[in-house]
Amino acid sequence: MFISVIIPNYNDVRIDRTLTSLRNQTYQNFEIIVIDGCSSKTEVLDIYAIHKIDTLIIENDNGIFDALNKGVKLAKGDLIYLMGSDDFLPSINTFYNVIEAMNSTNSDGICIGCEFINSKGKVIRTWYPKSITSNKIKLGIFPPHFSLFLKKEVYNKVGDFQYKEFKNIACDIFWLLDYAILYPDLKISVNAKDHLKMEYGGSSTGSYKAVLRQFLLVYKYAKRNSKHLPFWFILSPIRTFSKIFQFKIF
Repeated sequence: MFISVIIPNYNDVRIDRTLTSLRNQTYQNFEIIVIDGCSSKTEVLDIYAIHKIDTLIIENDNGIFDALNKGVKLAKGDLIYLMGSDDFLPSINTFYNVIEAMNSTNSDGICIGCEFINSKGKVIRTWYPKSITSNKIKLGIFPPHFSLFLKKEVYNKVGDFQYKEFKNIACDIFWLLDYAILYPDLKISVNAKDHLKMEYGGSSTGSYKAVLRQFLLVYKYAKRNSKHLPFWFILSPIRTFSKIFQFKIF
C-alpha cells in the first residue's frame, strides 16, 4: 500500500524536522509532496535541496487549504496523509503500524493520536480518540485532520477544501462534516500505538479566541446544513469545550 504525504509550506524551516521524521520511517513505500507558496527564506530552499522530495511545487497559492487541494490532485497513493510543516512523527514505526492496521481492518482510514507542543517541546494539549464515527463528527467531536490517513477515494468523493467560502478558517472541519454526511457509516480505525507531534499555533488552534471563532463558523455551517445534521447540533458547545479541556493547565 502506497502512501502520499502532502506538506504545505511557506517560509517554515521546521519542515527540516518534518522531512527527517518521514525519511526515518521503517516503512518506505511512500512519496513526499511539498507545496510551497514561494518561500522567500533561502534556508527553506536549502532544506529542500538536502532532502529527497518526490514532488516539489513552488508557486503562489491562496493559503494552506489551496496548497492541500493541489497536493491531493497530484497524489498517487492509496492512502493520503496531510502533514503540517511544523509536525513530526516521533516513532520510526508509525507508517508500518498504520499499514498493518489498514491491512487488518476494513477501514476508510486510520487515525493516530496527536500531541500539541509549544516551541520548547512541552506538551500543552493532547488528543487520543477512542473511536471516530460520523455521529461523533456531527456532534462536533472531530479528530485533527493531520492525524488522519485516509484512502484517496475518500478525498475524490468528498472533494476539495472550500477555502474560498470559509476564507481559510477551519476548512478541514467543514470537510470532515461533508465526509460524515456523505459517509454515514464511515469507518476510521484508531491506532493507539502512535501519535504525531504538532507545534501549536495554527489559525484555528492557537488561542481560546481562535477556538471560539472556529466554533462560530461551524455554527454557521450547521445552520446551512441543518437537514443533514441533528437538530441540536447548532446549540451544541461540545466542539469548543472538547478543545478547551484538552489544554494542559499545569
